[in-house]
Amino acid sequence: MTLVGNNDEKQRAAAKCEQCDEIGIVQIWPDGSLQPLGQSNFCDCASPALEVLETDLDHDEIP
Repeated sequence: MTLVGNNDEKQRAAAKCEQCDEIGIVQIWPDGSLQPLGQSNFCDCASPALEVLETDLDHDEIP
């Protein structure tokens, strides 16, 4: 997965738990780690495996 933008900035993205199919918004940190946005847990799974669906691009980053 290649993320668009400055690698020193965190990004927002839609993500899905591969175990329960719950969809939510996460922060993608420069090190590639994901953190649920606005909640402490993404879903009720003990250890969710998150798949990034779409990143939030700035209008000046669109090709």
